[in-house]
Amino acid sequence: MRKVALVWLFAIPVMTAAVPAAAPVRCGIEMRNVALHLADGVVLGVSTLNGEFVSHSATEPPIFDDPRSYTLRMKAADVSMDAASLTALLQQTLARYPSPLSGVTLSIEEGRVKAKGTLHKGVSVPFSMTATVAATPDGRLRLHAEKVKAAGVPVKGLLDLLGLDLDNLMKMPPESGIRADNDDLLLDTGAMLPPPRMDAKLVSAAVEGGRLKMRMNGPGQPPPRQATLPVPAARNYLYFFGGVIRFGKLTMTDADMQLVDADPSTPFDFFPAHYEAQLVAGYSRNTRRKGLQVFMPDYARVASKGVILSPPKDR
Repeated sequence: MRKVALVWLFAIPVMTAAVPAAAPVRCGIEMRNVALHLADGVVLGVSTLNGEFVSHSATEPPIFDDPRSYTLRMKAADVSMDAASLTALLQQTLARYPSPLSGVTLSIEEGRVKAKGTLHKGVSVPFSMTATVAATPDGRLRLHAEKVKAAGVPVKGLLDLLGLDLDNLMKMPPESGIRADNDDLLLDTGAMLPPPRMDAKLVSAAVEGGRLKMRMNGPGQPPPRQATLPVPAARNYLYFFGGVIRFGKLTMTDADMQLVDADPSTPFDFFPAHYEAQLVAGYSRNTRRKGLQVFMPDYARVASKGVILSPPKDR
């Protein structure tokens, strides 16, 4: 009997360790033609995006109202930003951490990114830089300085402008997403963007049509989706599918919900931090497969004119 008891004593820990961990609670996400407001002044143009929201809780679903409750795990996306959004994003990042740079603005001209600002190194020195863009092998955005001027006088590069190793001067913490590499600046766009946290890698970058265009991919494996959308003809939308997602007091299991742009003539202007205002100004319908169609006006129209949509009478 004593031998049998010892066998069970040593077997119990082994059996307990063999129990697999619970899968994270998640929900698939698909976007098409969305002007996605990530913060005031920062708008990400989303041509296509496929991925999943993965909850940071083992038991609670991703909470759309709380972007810190989940990670956007990307599968693939084509996105872009204009110069105004790039400027706002960089300024907001620099404001969170100590930096010798101030008043930095970005413009996009002739296939290049141009930066202007002030460098504080004992004295304040205005500078300008013209840079090409490219993706690094580890998924960062490289700004390679082709032309640099300090107080209007050309210098060879950033190192000559600063008079010392750029790494020593710009000791930005890793979480800032900004790092120096000789005469180049490396930007981790995923780290610089506000929540939700993004699990994605930049694979290509180019300046086209006055915008910085970026292609990203990642480890996302969205759950299976319906063969058709709740609104199949929609061109501009966000679609939540499979898994579980929570909006306010609504928790949707086996999600099948599409947020549709009421004005398809322009990209869907959507601001997650203020989605309630767009939701109240819109209308919704249930589908026969227990899905949900939600029609919303653009955020700009709601914010400036207080637009309220009425459901079409012929439906």
